[in-house]
Amino acid sequence: MQGIGIVVLTLGGSQLKKCLRGLTPFLDKTVVVNDGKKTDFNKSIKKYISPTYTKYPSACYNMGIRELLKDETIEHVFIVNDTVEIIDDSVFQDYIDVANKTKLKALYLCDNEDDPRGLNENTRLTIDLGDNTLTLNFGTAANLVYLHKDVFKKVGFFDERYRAAMEWSDFSYRISQRNLSTPFLWFPHVTSVKDKIIFHDHVERYEDDLEERVLRGMKVFYMKNKCEIKDLIDVFSKKDVIQKLKNKSRSS
Repeated sequence: MQGIGIVVLTLGGSQLKKCLRGLTPFLDKTVVVNDGKKTDFNKSIKKYISPTYTKYPSACYNMGIRELLKDETIEHVFIVNDTVEIIDDSVFQDYIDVANKTKLKALYLCDNEDDPRGLNENTRLTIDLGDNTLTLNFGTAANLVYLHKDVFKKVGFFDERYRAAMEWSDFSYRISQRNLSTPFLWFPHVTSVKDKIIFHDHVERYEDDLEERVLRGMKVFYMKNKCEIKDLIDVFSKKDVIQKLKNKSRSS
């Protein structure tokens, strides 16, 4: 498979080995960024980055992405959390095929538990693509994300002021503002992906207080955008979103 690159974010521990096991055919295209404890594993990968102190995901993603994009042949970037184990590597082609068909430059992994309203009713819209199905969702945990390289050219990189809370809210909002994917809070999910991965529970976590990190993230988001995420839920109707998707799929 040509033109792909993978960034794996890990906090160390046994999960990393499981994650890399599923990436065996792509290790030479994989950059691992370890923001936690040192872990022994097969280092036959493109690059291993281990910061000397905690950087948090935003900075780790940026380090991994910048390393990948040194290779000008890489067009499709996948960001993988080490809680995800790939059991069928055709998952990457699924993302690329849907991206090509829909002209969406960002695709996510979504589950009902990702509903930010806490209702476990995450899906807002289901779209039959013929050979696959796309659902649009209120939220995503962003454990597995597809990003075309154009995203980084037009949007830039992750805002490193976020500390393991809301960095994806910020980044995906910026992507939507540039019309590179679906409107914000209509996260596109490729349904075939679910049967090709296994989720493992978080073993390693950041030690500092989650509530403080979330509050910090909310403040940064508001400072940048002069709104809260809840204010953006109903900006677009289903009809609006369907029309936007039709317009995008017809574009060159």
